[in-house]
Amino acid sequence: MKRARRLLAAIAALALTAALLTLGASPAAAAPPSAGRAAPQGHGTCAATAPGSALRRQGAAWFCFKTGGPATARDLAAMHRLAGAHGPATARVAARDPDVDPADPLDLCREGIKEVNTARSTYCVQRPIGYELRGADGKTVIEHAEGVVITSARVGKTEWEEEVRAAITQKTDKMPKMTLNLRADCTGPCTGGTAFGGQVLPAVGRELFTKITYRTTVAKDSETRSQLLYHATGTILAPGTPRNTMDDWQGPWLRCDNKVGSGPGCADDTHMANVTFHKSQYRAAAVSYEWAQKNLKSAVTGTKMNPLHRDPNSEESWTKTKRRRTCENLPYPFPRDPLLVPEDSCDEFPFARSSEGGKPNNLCVDILPKAVGGVWDVANVRVMRGDPDTAACVRSHVTEQDNEAAGNELAQATRSARIINGEPYFVIVDN
Repeated sequence: MKRARRLLAAIAALALTAALLTLGASPAAAAPPSAGRAAPQGHGTCAATAPGSALRRQGAAWFCFKTGGPATARDLAAMHRLAGAHGPATARVAARDPDVDPADPLDLCREGIKEVNTARSTYCVQRPIGYELRGADGKTVIEHAEGVVITSARVGKTEWEEEVRAAITQKTDKMPKMTLNLRADCTGPCTGGTAFGGQVLPAVGRELFTKITYRTTVAKDSETRSQLLYHATGTILAPGTPRNTMDDWQGPWLRCDNKVGSGPGCADDTHMANVTFHKSQYRAAAVSYEWAQKNLKSAVTGTKMNPLHRDPNSEESWTKTKRRRTCENLPYPFPRDPLLVPEDSCDEFPFARSSEGGKPNNLCVDILPKAVGGVWDVANVRVMRGDPDTAACVRSHVTEQDNEAAGNELAQATRSARIINGEPYFVIVDN
């Protein structure tokens, strides 16, 4: 009886083998993952293909979706070509201070190979993605494709838009087309949205593009921290493919506050804030700040190594008191002279809105910036009173218009860079 059962089992096995050969697959290739066999490890999220499907018949027992590195040199080159397709990096990118925001957030990905790249008010995340069909042993790669998802944005306000790009950078000839669905969220009081919604990834060299809108809500006079979180779902467009194969990754941490301006906003406070003044725009005012940074020997002049700090007392009455101390009070009221400068005014530096501002005027040096041939330069500054070697502050002859415009720039930068009370920042003066 036992011998008969063994014979029947052998016949059944031969019949199964013949059936598999008829379907065009070898017994080893078509053998489905057993119910107790674990999915391949180290290849992202893997799910079994359907028994009897075309993928299974070609030996593909597992569909694996993976995000993250390590990216190969070829992957990185393709990522940077993708980012670069939207315009060259700005001229100053190669020598850019990492704490200075680039003109285009994509520059952060163009200039670096890290997955998460940030400045104070910008970020760019480049995340490698990979799709594979693997054999029943979990080791043999049948077909594969690699690509990248790039997300970039400028933050600082209650609401901001993130640009999202996705592309395949390389694939094998027989790898089926794939779809991608991306969901972005935040920890803390922040919301994101969905990108692509199951769109088909295009051929190598082309991309998908969309935008996600983020919103943050923070109680007045409070702050919190939020991290961007991404959830991707991939599906191969072939019968027998498991759906909802997914993976997750993390974006930058942001400090979100409602302490600056009229509403909440976010920034990456691991980077020091800065305020930039262009000489072509702010003229004598910008030259005054640059001259102070280059000539005052014993003062805090807002350099990166010797930054200013936003005064914790931001009341306008207190700021006016400090400004009077520097410009109006005895023993040296500022000598406005319309013959020297039309609509002459006292522009003080360090700023009255900084903790370092509001110095007594007997500690200041008075200067007169001049334009020569229409060009504003520190070389043309004339010292009117005081000693730059010992002065703790500068008072400068500046038109009321330029003085006010520079003050507005400081206020605007304070809001956009989310410089909260007591926080340091540095001053940049360029052309």
